[in-house]
Order: sequence, then C-alpha cells, then structure tokens
Amino acid sequence: MFTTLQLLSPLCLAVAAQTGGDDRIAELERRIDALANELESLQLGPAPGPTSSAINVLTERRQGVFGFAPSASKIYGIGEGISLGGYGEMLYEDQQGASDQLDFLRAVIYFGAKLDPEWLFNSEIEFEHASVADNNDASDDEAPGSVSVEFAYLEYRPEGGSDFGVRAGLLLVPMGFVNELHEPNVFLSANRPELERQLIPSTWRENGIGVFGETDDWSWRAYAINGFDADGFSAGGLRGGRQKGGKAKAEDFALVARMDYLGTPGLLVGGSAYFGGAGQDNAGFGTTTTSLLEGHVDWRPGAWRTRALGVLGSVDDVKQLNVAQGFVGDQSVGEDLEGYYVEVGYDVVSHIAPESRQELVPFARYERFDTQASVPDGFASDPANDRELLTVGVSWLPTPAVAIKADYVDAAEENGPDIFRLSIGYAF
Repeated sequence: MFTTLQLLSPLCLAVAAQTGGDDRIAELERRIDALANELESLQLGPAPGPTSSAINVLTERRQGVFGFAPSASKIYGIGEGISLGGYGEMLYEDQQGASDQLDFLRAVIYFGAKLDPEWLFNSEIEFEHASVADNNDASDDEAPGSVSVEFAYLEYRPEGGSDFGVRAGLLLVPMGFVNELHEPNVFLSANRPELERQLIPSTWRENGIGVFGETDDWSWRAYAINGFDADGFSAGGLRGGRQKGGKAKAEDFALVARMDYLGTPGLLVGGSAYFGGAGQDNAGFGTTTTSLLEGHVDWRPGAWRTRALGVLGSVDDVKQLNVAQGFVGDQSVGEDLEGYYVEVGYDVVSHIAPESRQELVPFARYERFDTQASVPDGFASDPANDRELLTVGVSWLPTPAVAIKADYVDAAEENGPDIFRLSIGYAF
C-alpha cells in the first residue's frame, strides 16, 4: 500500500496544481507523507530500543541485562511483540581409557513476549543430546536426550522502562557466572567449569518469586524459591537435589540474593548467598538446612580476560541424612563443601587488530574443589571428591555469535582421566 501511495502522489499533485495552487499542493504533500509514514510504521512495527540505563554497557561485556545472557535477554530490547533467540553447542571428547564421543550437547530456543509496556514473559526451552525418541535401530535402546524448561517467568516493571521489577515462575538461581550466563560465547572453555557444575549445580533453576534491579553501577536480585530436596544429595555434591520446577516439593523454601558492582569499565565484582531447608518434610532427613556463599570477580583490562570464583557450602543434619539413606563409609554427604577457580586469558586479536570483531583467546584455568571437605564422625571422605583440574586451551570467536573452542583438561591422578575437548557453539 505504501508503494501505491508513492505512485499516486504525482497524480494527486497534478490535480491540485490544476485546481488549487501552491497552498493546496503543499497541504496534499503533507498529508501524503503523514499517511505513508503511518502505514510504514504499521508494517514494520515500532523500532526496538534499550530499556535500561545499563543495557549498552552490559551487552558490550556479553552479560546481557537483568541477570540474563545477551540472547536470553533479547526481550528487554524490543518495544512490544515477540522476541526469538537461542544457542547451541556440539562437543567432542577424547577421554583417556574411554571411547571418543561426539555429542550435540544442547540446542536451545528463547521465546519472549512483551505483553504490554509493563508486563513481559520470557522462557528458555532446551533440547539436550539431540533426541528423546527411540533410536529406531531395533536395539530397544532409548536415546540419551531430554527436553527441559530452563526458565519461564512473568515479569512486571512499572512504567515500562524501570530498572526495578518483580518476576515469578521458574527462575535461574543467581549464583556464580555460568548458571545465568551459560551461552557458549560468554565463557572460554569447551565445557562449563566443573566447579560450577558440582558446587553450584548449573543449570540450577527452581520455582519462586523475587525482585531485581539495575543502575549504572549496581545489579542485584533476590528470590524466594523452593528448597533443595536432600533425597538427591550425595558424596559428589548437591546437584541431585535440584528440583527443576517439575512437581517440586515445597515444604521447605529458600532465599537467595546476589549483588554485583558494575561501575568500573571492564570490572564486575560481587557475591551471592543461598539459605534454605532441604528436608522437604521427610522426618528421617531432619531439616537438612543448606547454605551456599560465593564471591566472584571478572576483570578485563585491555586484552586480558581474568576471572575468579570461590564457593563455601554447608549442610546440617548430615549424619541423620546418611543413616536415613543408608550411606556408609566414604559415601557420606559432605557437611562442608568448598572450592575455587582462577582463570586467565589474553585476546590476541584485540591486541594486534583492535578494530576487529574477532577474538582469539588462549587461556588457562585452575580449579580446586571438595564436595566432602568435612563429614560427620564415623564417616570418611573419598579422595576422588577432592578434585584438582588444570584446563588449558583456546577460544576463537570469528564473529561474536560463534564460538569455536579447544582445550585439554589435566586431572590429578585420583580425579580420573585427562580429557581433550573440541566444541563449536552459536548464539543468536
């Protein structure tokens, strides 16, 4: 229709010249331009734009906004309507003493909807290991995959552009780096840091409600969520206690809060704390009160990429839990859990070609963590759970949306075999 108006404009102006002179021509031109602009707006929709004073800084640092990675936070950059995004990863592993494996690790779709200027919906649907159907090879083996809702929440921000809001639904627990920021182009290694899979059991999500906010200098989140289920705790950590939003037991709840300082370019520093019961009305478990405390820093001076994270955790009533679960010897759940990692990388491309959008980052990361730092009297710790890992590798981003990575994980002798890994990932 816009093209038709453009074609009719000369005819209208010719008629006006015959009947009304210059004033009439000017008035018709104004009306035609106004109508054309209105129709173009209806066809294309409103122009997208940032809604937070901190959005540009955070996006440049690949940390998205309001606690989400860049692709996951696309909904915050549109005026109204629907947003789509996603990411995926394929991982090759050559593990000593085992068969090599090539796995399409995950394919993710982000779907968001700006419901009106103050309300929005955002979600992440994840397909893991490529298939959840039968292998169709007459073996009766089930494929290893799964489909999960990683997060899905409604959010209210008053006045449409406020840096404060309330959200409720299935929420990512705001601890560490990768639990919220787990797109493959925002961390360096071929797979996520092992500490952030075991001590902070990423991806960790629970049902709840909470508040959040951002300013130019600070970012914070505080949620009330259902607690862990201690029935899944083990000597290897708390990962099995995640309830993931599906028919979650809600006799015990937890509080989790996080705050980060963003006021210095290239620096993020902050911490988070979690506290809640995990007994979920199982009399044999006691309260099994669980707490986690972590601190983190990400500093990027020039071409350097440096990151550090430390975690302390504790679980009460572990002896009672062990007896109820039939754990003996070194099978005990840890009363205390602790660990840290330090990571250093250097972007060669930004040093030699500052205008390039590519990144080539050789890096090294040292991890040390123990899921049985202490156990109750009468039980023992398994040395294999006191883990020491050195990962060295390189991350290449030929464009900000694509990550191609290779690394080698050197494990201490009692911690299992060394692993060589290759991965390719994308985000949009």
